[in-house]
Amino acid sequence: MKITLVQCPAWTSESPPYALALLAAVLKKNGHEVTCFDFNIEVFRYCREQAKQNNSIIDNESWQMDFRGQVWYEKDNVTGFINKNEIYINKLIELVANAPSQIIGFSVQSTSKFFSLEVARRIKERSRNKIIVFGGPLCFRNCYGVDILNDFRFLDFVCLGEGERSFLRLINIIGKNGYIESFPGFGYRLEDGNIKDGGDDSLLKNLDDLPFAEYSPFNLEKYTKKLLPISTSRGCINRCSFCSESTHWQKYRMRSARNIFQEIKYQLDRNPEIEMFWFNDSLINGDIRMLNELCDLLISNRIKIKWGGQGMIRREMNKDFLQKMKLAGCEVISYGVENGSGKILRLMKKFYTPELSKKVIRDTYEVGINVIFNIIIGFPGETEVEFQETKDFVECCKQYAAHIELVTLLLLKGSYIYDHLDEFDISPIDYNDQLKWKTNDNKNTYDIRKKRLEELKELIAQKIF
Repeated sequence: MKITLVQCPAWTSESPPYALALLAAVLKKNGHEVTCFDFNIEVFRYCREQAKQNNSIIDNESWQMDFRGQVWYEKDNVTGFINKNEIYINKLIELVANAPSQIIGFSVQSTSKFFSLEVARRIKERSRNKIIVFGGPLCFRNCYGVDILNDFRFLDFVCLGEGERSFLRLINIIGKNGYIESFPGFGYRLEDGNIKDGGDDSLLKNLDDLPFAEYSPFNLEKYTKKLLPISTSRGCINRCSFCSESTHWQKYRMRSARNIFQEIKYQLDRNPEIEMFWFNDSLINGDIRMLNELCDLLISNRIKIKWGGQGMIRREMNKDFLQKMKLAGCEVISYGVENGSGKILRLMKKFYTPELSKKVIRDTYEVGINVIFNIIIGFPGETEVEFQETKDFVECCKQYAAHIELVTLLLLKGSYIYDHLDEFDISPIDYNDQLKWKTNDNKNTYDIRKKRLEELKELIAQKIF
């Protein structure tokens, strides 16, 4: 069958979307014809070209994964941008609506939610026979799940978890006879309009069984870096109270070092212009033994490539190990530090201290690896005392950082804090407004968080890595 896959803004502008590249590989391996539309990079490039005359709240700076990227969480921002640039956006939509594909699949994240919904709605208006499928983190059962079908009648299917097996099964059934049976992994709309929940599919047992990502559907020259994403794992070994990642993936699973190494060689052979890989995971150091083995393979085989990824603060990230990572090509680590207050770290369910964070950041810098670290502003329980501790932490560590990412706390559906608002004394919120929540005592409001954000921005004189 002919399948169309779509990525809407906002996602990274540095490289093609990994989820689409992996799904394209799975579908092509099973004999299907796949077309990928990366609207994210197209809209980014459009905004960059329009930068001088664009006075919209969404501009080319909105693709930064810090406070500037939080504009995507407000529906009015996104719909206002689409309406203002309707002629251009409709040209993109026509490309999908006119494609010879019966099934159109969207990879949807919290940052691309509103844009994806508006594009899907307009496609359905033009081509009612198209089957619209939503998948990705926003659609997992612990997040929007089946409810998205009730809220948006133009959607036909929602993938409730990992899509590589479930989506392939859906396509095969539609291609065979058009009759949709009840099967796990999807919620879907019946002909009479009712919604059916097919239940959960089992998790993939061995990630090494997946094919290597397929990047041939993308024009790599359009991206801002000569970089490709690779996944080494799914899930996270932590259960941070503000994050939905662990509940998305249920348990931490990893690929073998040998399999990752083989994909690196495979992608370099097919894309020799690539200068760097980004490990598209919650953390690259969830399993130190696997990471150590991968470094050994890269060093012993003299693979001269740069790479980086997100990492967690842990004692094993000592100077000796960091030096091995540097020798193996590690160029940058983005640490999820999140806060400089020991009290707030404990409330976040983090298992390290600010002192350990300072040591790991300094050691990483001193071995020659670029450091990025994240700070979350306004976690419930943060008073001026804890905020000052975070300011002191940032003041101490900013000299070691190539970039510091600042965000105010988002209440992500599927996270522990979202599901336990009473425990954190947070007023009930509308799911469509996860940015402007407040505590019942009004000591933690959106305005207070914005004020603290401005203080930290002044402190660090924000640099872009």
